[in-house]
Amino acid sequence: RVMAARPGCDDANEHHRGHGHDASPKKKPCCDGGTCSEATAMLDDMMDFESLDGQKTVRSTFVCTDICCASEIPVINEVLEPVPGVEKVLINVPVKMVIVDHDPAVVTAKDIEATLIKNHFAAKVKDDGAASQAPESTSGRSQFFVEKICCASEIPTINSIIGPINGVTKVSINVTTKMVYVDHDTEIVSAQDIEDALNDERFGASIRHDAAKDVRAQLSAFVRSTLSYATPGNSTPDTESLKDFLASFEGSHMEAFVVDVAEKKIRVVHNPNMLTVETIVQKLADYTGIEATVVVNGAESADWDFPEFEEELERLEHVASRPSIPTILSGIFWVISMFSLIGDNWEYIKWAALVSVVCGLPSIGIKAFRTLRRFQFDTNVLMFSAVVGALALQDFAEAAAVTFLFSISEWLEVKATTRARSALSEIVQLRPDRANLIHPFTKQLMVVPASAVPVGSLVSVRTGDKIPCDGVVKEGNSTVDESSLTGESRPVKKGPKDFVAGGTINSGNSELVVRTTSTADNSAVAKLIRLVEEAQANRSPTEKLVDAFARRYTPLVLLSAICMCTVPWAFGSEVGRQWTYNGLVLIVVACPCALIISTPVTYVAGLAATAQRGILIKGGAHLEALGMVKTIAFDKTGTLTMGQFALLHLNTFSNEYSREEILQRLFLLEERASHPLAQAITHAVQKEGVSIPKGMKAKDHTQLAGEGIMAEVCDKMVFVGNERLFRRLGLFEQLPPEQRQPAEDWASKGGTVGFMSIEDCGIVCSYCVADAVRPDSAQVVASLAEHGIDVTMLTGDNSDAANAIGRQVGLRSDQVRSNLLPEDKLALVNEFKDGNCQKKSFCFNPCNSPRLVLMCGDGVNDAPALAAADVGVAMGAGAALAMETSDVTLLDSELEKLLYSLRMGRRVIRKIQENVIFSIVVKAIVVGFALAGDAHLWAAIASDVGAMLIVTINGMLLLPKRKKDGQITTK
Repeated sequence: RVMAARPGCDDANEHHRGHGHDASPKKKPCCDGGTCSEATAMLDDMMDFESLDGQKTVRSTFVCTDICCASEIPVINEVLEPVPGVEKVLINVPVKMVIVDHDPAVVTAKDIEATLIKNHFAAKVKDDGAASQAPESTSGRSQFFVEKICCASEIPTINSIIGPINGVTKVSINVTTKMVYVDHDTEIVSAQDIEDALNDERFGASIRHDAAKDVRAQLSAFVRSTLSYATPGNSTPDTESLKDFLASFEGSHMEAFVVDVAEKKIRVVHNPNMLTVETIVQKLADYTGIEATVVVNGAESADWDFPEFEEELERLEHVASRPSIPTILSGIFWVISMFSLIGDNWEYIKWAALVSVVCGLPSIGIKAFRTLRRFQFDTNVLMFSAVVGALALQDFAEAAAVTFLFSISEWLEVKATTRARSALSEIVQLRPDRANLIHPFTKQLMVVPASAVPVGSLVSVRTGDKIPCDGVVKEGNSTVDESSLTGESRPVKKGPKDFVAGGTINSGNSELVVRTTSTADNSAVAKLIRLVEEAQANRSPTEKLVDAFARRYTPLVLLSAICMCTVPWAFGSEVGRQWTYNGLVLIVVACPCALIISTPVTYVAGLAATAQRGILIKGGAHLEALGMVKTIAFDKTGTLTMGQFALLHLNTFSNEYSREEILQRLFLLEERASHPLAQAITHAVQKEGVSIPKGMKAKDHTQLAGEGIMAEVCDKMVFVGNERLFRRLGLFEQLPPEQRQPAEDWASKGGTVGFMSIEDCGIVCSYCVADAVRPDSAQVVASLAEHGIDVTMLTGDNSDAANAIGRQVGLRSDQVRSNLLPEDKLALVNEFKDGNCQKKSFCFNPCNSPRLVLMCGDGVNDAPALAAADVGVAMGAGAALAMETSDVTLLDSELEKLLYSLRMGRRVIRKIQENVIFSIVVKAIVVGFALAGDAHLWAAIASDVGAMLIVTINGMLLLPKRKKDGQITTK
């Protein structure tokens, strides 16, 4: 019996070890007191089909910061290997990482972590292998609108409330939108429990989305089917060939298989939406010659229990058109009390100020008491103290001024940030909520939650409907509005075999039938929403620096204020009264609201503006970094060029193989390659009408990084790749000049040249594929040069082809680096970084700003360089795949958006500098007047509220203006 649980991997034994099975089950002879059928039954018991559903052994990863050198390896092995359930321990000393293969049913990753900590290795679980193997996840993300969030100082408080709750794994807080996102296990803690915990502390929380609804909606598309097979003349089949054939299916099509040689049965776990059992039977006959019949069709017997769609009422934040009644009354009576300054008969009106305080102070006092109960100190406490102090000094008008102006400041702030919240809400509302699913067998149309649509399902998308998941058009021709992802509102024509993205809208007049290629939670728009929600959690060095300054500034000013309110009384009541008043002014000035809000409000506006243009930036840290980029390294293929290759030339030169035989081998190797040029070659071979004979297949297909591919075809090793590969093999030099010359000519004109060799025959063909330069590449490169940014192109192509492309986009030969392997690109990026100033914050030292390095690639084969750069930008073919690993993602292929991102980064830095400097200057002026004894409480609170509003409005200027037709315009 041969068993595999993840097709596409060539080592069957590795499958067995990965699932806790022996690589080679022991065969029991029939003479051992049992029949062959009994032995088979025993094997069935040992290797029940259920074992395919989950691995017994998983691999978990731990970071151990206390690993110092290789001498720790034996110690860690002695600690972990005796632990029951641990099967293998691997230790990577340079990165301080421990990798453990273990049975989670016996010992969990948390148990292993505890064991390491107990033995003084500061361990932390980086990746719990059991988490990804859970048969059904009960974890999800709930969203809460928290009305009482006022500024960033509330973040630690909310984290301290929610973080310790059992079952909560992650908390993200967006202060500007007053949203809290909580990742939690819905079986351990419900969204209602989290809401109650927040409301116990009077935060005014309400559930916007309950993760339990997503968990209930999950539905697996995989079913189990059984085939019975026969071989010609009852001969014994080639088990390895059968295994290779089944392993060739993609994991999204076939999840697992078992080959029972004794019973001549094949059991498969497959997705009938993507791969029917009839297709497996047909392909089995075509490629292996084995005739099979269906014993059990899992798709027919499956219980397709699709959940019904329930309309979820959107509980949007209501921004009041006017302040609360108590606040309005407080303002009215404060204004009335000001008439007492006229004197004479008007003096008695000063008592109206007490009514103003009575109307406005209770809400401030409740918040202050709540904060003090948590042993914390915030703005509400400062303002409450200032009001009480002013009342004690009988400065009723001043007390009323502080009460009213502070009460109305929160409403003014909410109104000022309305545009930012609206922009972010528009992005979050892109998430599709429903799908018109075509039932797999009845073909009836069912309205189900978008999160319940399995991969491979057919969905109907009518005019005006959102596409629920990423997929490929199966039927219909229409236009799709992709502005939700790209920011461009022009309709894009879509027809059969075209890719469509979830969250985009069918704007044409015809229905589209779409075959889904991902779940709703894994679609491009879902990732966009998820990362926008988390963006503010990624705080920049500047924001942290400003917060650190505020944390030191407030206690210092408060201490000075306390001294001013107490010490001078020793010199007489008149002196004491005067300095106490000045101290109260300092208490008001101690509030750092304008300073704290100056950076996050700017980031929110910048992130919303770029997201509306189809540019996903992971938080303020990377947005700020974009404004400090001074060096950019571009990958060539799919970045500066279109990434859409076409085969221009293919010359064959072999006495032993015909052109058709050479093309057959070339097709077999390129068919499974991931590089864009492979598609051009396979398409060209198909156009020549070349067919692949039954039984001809590629074995041991291997990618050679930066060089090409190798595989065994008809017992001969075949290599396909670039000049570097064949120079390494010692075959390029054997190529006659008349066969080498055309290839050199192709390369000099900018073509990508490759060769193929067959064992014992040397190089048998050469080919040239060409990739067109993007229309905007030259303009973008020129614009970057005008802004003083150094540009370099990195490519694995030879120097002739690379320089030809470089000339087309306006690069000098010294700006082109060719013949690079992925590790060479990584080394060059690190070299650029070493030559630049790497200080990550401009704040308080704008004259010596950092010079950061940006790497822009398609995310397909340049991932190490993208990760190593200060800013990694993914675009083109690999953008969707690289979305969660890159710092910036361009959701379409327009390089102009990279320019827009860099400009936005610089504008953000400029706005933050303006806001921080303005906030500090205003505070300094008021502090100076207070120390000089010439300040007033009403002026202090007015300057504080005014500064907060000014920095907020200044940050909001980053948001694009909208024309009447809905188009977005930017400066």
